[in-house]
Amino acid sequence: MTDPQHVLLAQELIARIQSGEFSVGDKLPTEHELCESRSLARGTVRQALKHLEDAGMISRRRGAGTTVSSPVTMGGHQAFVTSRAGMLSFVRHTRIRHPVTNSVVVDRELAALTGLPTGTEWFCVKGPRVIRESDLPPICWSELYLRADLPYRDMLLTAKFDIANLVRQRIEQEVSATRLAGAVSEALDVESGSAALVVVHRYFDSSDVLEAVGVHIHPADRYRVATSVGSQLTAD
Repeated sequence: MTDPQHVLLAQELIARIQSGEFSVGDKLPTEHELCESRSLARGTVRQALKHLEDAGMISRRRGAGTTVSSPVTMGGHQAFVTSRAGMLSFVRHTRIRHPVTNSVVVDRELAALTGLPTGTEWFCVKGPRVIRESDLPPICWSELYLRADLPYRDMLLTAKFDIANLVRQRIEQEVSATRLAGAVSEALDVESGSAALVVVHRYFDSSDVLEAVGVHIHPADRYRVATSVGSQLTAD
């Protein structure tokens, strides 16, 4: 399947930035120039630039154009995200330590948590999630439930995927409260019964069929959500 035009353009611009063709502080071609040179609609170009802006690679201001701000995607490890690039950053900057894998048949309790159909079989990867290249304690306990026939399952497990993979999906998020117990509290080195937040990511394909679910259980003292509310004007 051919990637959407906005994904192809985003990938091209990312490659040109990372190759050094555009350095930090350089201006990218204007929306008009990108539309003209590639015969693309303005909305398509803006969508591509939004991918780079969400990833923290460019900044856009009215009257100042589009400026390269970083040759790499943004850091951080927010489990509750507001963009596909944020989801990509979460996976790229964290990993499951000593993952355990198995096939599970969904019971009523798991179905209520994940939204997976009761009685269906899924491939599960679970374990404590840590920040890559860090000695800090685990940030959460993660469980990933994947359809066995996913063509890019290995990419999800190894984080070898990019915006093009996530842009094909609709992603739902849900946050709820729980208390840690048993193996999860032991793996996270917190007292059994401690408060925690559960962040569930549900991935739907282009036909709106559920194809993967991520469950991330955070001790309350290791989780924080911060947002800002306001307007931002962008232009060439």
